[in-house]
Amino acid sequence: MMNQNKSGVKALLKIAFNYRYALLLIALVLVFVPFFPFPEKEASNTVFFLGRFHPLIVHFPIVLVFLALIFELLARIKWLKLTKTVQATLLGSGLFGSLVSLVMGLLLYATGEYSGDLVTRHLWGGVLLAITFCLACFFFLEHVFSNRKVHFISYLSLLVVANVALFYTSHQGGSLTHGADYLTEYMPVLGSPDEEEYEPKPMEEMLVYEDMIIPFLDKKCMSCHNTNKSKGGLVMTSYEAMLKGGKSGKATLKPGDHHESELIQRVVLPSDHDDHMPPEGKAPLSPEEISILEWWVREGADTDLKLEAAKEDPSIQSFIVEYLQDLEKQQRAKFMQEQALESMIVQVSNDKKFQLGMDKYGDGKIALSMAFPPSSFEDNDLTSLQPLFGQISKASLVASGISDDALYHIGQMDALKELYLQQTAIDGSGLVYLASLPNLQLLNLSKTNVNDGNLLHILRMEKLEELYLNDTEVSLEVIEAIKKNKPNLKVALERGNFF
Repeated sequence: MMNQNKSGVKALLKIAFNYRYALLLIALVLVFVPFFPFPEKEASNTVFFLGRFHPLIVHFPIVLVFLALIFELLARIKWLKLTKTVQATLLGSGLFGSLVSLVMGLLLYATGEYSGDLVTRHLWGGVLLAITFCLACFFFLEHVFSNRKVHFISYLSLLVVANVALFYTSHQGGSLTHGADYLTEYMPVLGSPDEEEYEPKPMEEMLVYEDMIIPFLDKKCMSCHNTNKSKGGLVMTSYEAMLKGGKSGKATLKPGDHHESELIQRVVLPSDHDDHMPPEGKAPLSPEEISILEWWVREGADTDLKLEAAKEDPSIQSFIVEYLQDLEKQQRAKFMQEQALESMIVQVSNDKKFQLGMDKYGDGKIALSMAFPPSSFEDNDLTSLQPLFGQISKASLVASGISDDALYHIGQMDALKELYLQQTAIDGSGLVYLASLPNLQLLNLSKTNVNDGNLLHILRMEKLEELYLNDTEVSLEVIEAIKKNKPNLKVALERGNFF
């Protein structure tokens, strides 16, 4: 029986060798996968269903790709007798699992449930892993039937690269699931365990853009203009994105010409002007901040421009001195606040049903989201977070088991700006509790049982700017009535972002 199995594998190896160039074709196609345009329309239920198998299937090829390298290395140092039949079985199974896992990952990506740089890096890592593993299998087949040393070296080298890509991709996937610091959170540290002290950056190392301009843009602009929420199609979280501009087609930032820089023109408009930025209800840029921004743009908007050069210019020197004093106070206060919040997060996070982290655009506040892969999260799990209610600015309870009763507790989150309730069983009767939230700007009720009567509670939400109602039973008549009563509210029938 064993001899029959071996002969069967050898026969498959011969067939694989005859079609080995298909591996090169697959690798070539995979190069273009990250550039494939995904449909903007709502993904089908089949795509959602298959895509969510990705986290389960992905562990299968991870083990095989790693074992293929370990077995090969052990065989080189004579610690293991490795037959070509065994290695071919490992490689073939690993390749099949890698390609299936990649397809499932692409389907999950197509659902729109995950977005941002971390997802993009995870996608690229998965593609690189599949490409290098395809090539490794190609050279393995060449080595088996030619026994040339160059083919073996190429095979082993690509196998090493595939495992490096495997580690990188796994780390990015783990960061998506558990947070970016998942591997390093409990890393042992040398030295005193005392709380970290705030140390300002030395003046001679400070840059105008990075250390002066980004802090106030981050605080006053980026909450509405980031990769997850880009009003007017404008993203301000990177220098390149600001140069690109938004849907208006005007240059947000035009180095050397502050008159043609839309960013400057918007912040200097009268506060009651419709195009003034930030909009009414948000803290405007101070005169010092505007002066520094104008000066920097006039000087060429160089990201490497040092603060020392700015301080030598009499026209801006006084603004810089005054701003630096306020900036250090703000940064010191933010540092202390974040330390306190991180300490509270550690105390409250005693299970794996949810994730807590600092809200990148929440001015020192907390982002709450569900664990991935999903686990049961009920109303009573929400109450365990009560000590943090006042610090949560962003909450995603997507696909959780909460009821409308939970909205009573959410109504106590005074700092809450974004609330995602997609795929929950709420009918909207608890929306009345959200009417008192002073900062709620985005509410996503897609794929819920909210009805016409209960939805009308949102008319009392004064700060609400975006409402998502994809796949609900709300009638078009009620939607039109809401638009008429709240003309500045964007009511969307598409899915909207997850986080």
